[in-house]
Amino acid sequence: MPWLILGLTLLWLCYLLWENRCAAKARGRLAHVVHVNGIRGKSTVCRLIDAGLRAGGLRVFCKTTGTDPMVIGVNGDEESLARRGKANIKEQIRILRQAAGQGAQVLVIECMALQPELQFAAQHRILRADIGVITNVRRDHTDVMGNTLTEICRSLSSTVPQNGVLFTGEETRREQLAHAAQKLGSSFIPVYPTGAEPPFDFAENIALALSVCEYLGVSRDIALSGMAQYKRDPYALTIHKLYRAVWVNGLSINDVQSTCIVWEKLKERHNWAGRRLILLVNNRADRGSRTKDMLQVCMALAPSEVWLLGASQGYMALELKRHSIPARRFSGASVLDLTAPDENCVVFAVGNIAGEGRALMARIRKEGAPFV
Repeated sequence: MPWLILGLTLLWLCYLLWENRCAAKARGRLAHVVHVNGIRGKSTVCRLIDAGLRAGGLRVFCKTTGTDPMVIGVNGDEESLARRGKANIKEQIRILRQAAGQGAQVLVIECMALQPELQFAAQHRILRADIGVITNVRRDHTDVMGNTLTEICRSLSSTVPQNGVLFTGEETRREQLAHAAQKLGSSFIPVYPTGAEPPFDFAENIALALSVCEYLGVSRDIALSGMAQYKRDPYALTIHKLYRAVWVNGLSINDVQSTCIVWEKLKERHNWAGRRLILLVNNRADRGSRTKDMLQVCMALAPSEVWLLGASQGYMALELKRHSIPARRFSGASVLDLTAPDENCVVFAVGNIAGEGRALMARIRKEGAPFV
């Protein structure tokens, strides 16, 4: 038996060495790897960078995690990424090999890990990206990243490149990120909107993607021409006109700060200050901390009414009642009366896309029309 255990151990070590060799060989065939991390906006920034670089004539392979993992090949075709079992960072090795196999010059890839040690392994053992991007540092995934912004920033810094360059749109933790980059011999480039960004996405996402494209030799005008036609994540922020009301899909935002920021920007952009806000909250049973976060969102946005889907409805309804916020409970998206809100209403869907969130979006897309 000891000899069997020893033999299996040696076989396993040989396999790991072979796997590492394959990853290193594939990485060597790519001129650049852009590794995008952060709390919000990762998928969008990946897709914007991808579109900008393609417009500049570079051969790009892109992989986003988002709600569903997707890849955009060098030829521009997008397809879902098939997984066997749960997500595993070893998936990034397969992506490296795919990108190299298609003759890509640049791989743009979203960080798929949450635990700091797995983020570190993905960056420094597999991808070895020379260009790092951290979109922002906000309070989310506190169960694995830490309770404070300092701890969360430290976790996200696990993907800072060695002897490369780090771009970030984060403001409040800028010094901490700059220090992390300096320790690893990387340049640090903070990026902030100029106010001249076009309105096809949030200015901070566009500014960050533009900086990466310009660093890789694509001019601002050419990059913007590509970004204007970029392929959005299937469940990214969208707005629909549905019967008489406007419906906003914010189900993939998740954290308190980002949800409130998005609402305030939309309210200002579309002059919704005088409209009645209905907050539709879909919770997951396995995301207890986010249920509490969504309560904070309700307190901050002070909607005229809250509609509850998914898990923890009893808890949410009780807490909302304590704060004199009317709440209605629904057993599923199929029973929602989408015709009920009037022309003075905006329904803002938040919380989580999983479960009833997907069902809700399917109904909205089928029965509504994109809001222009």
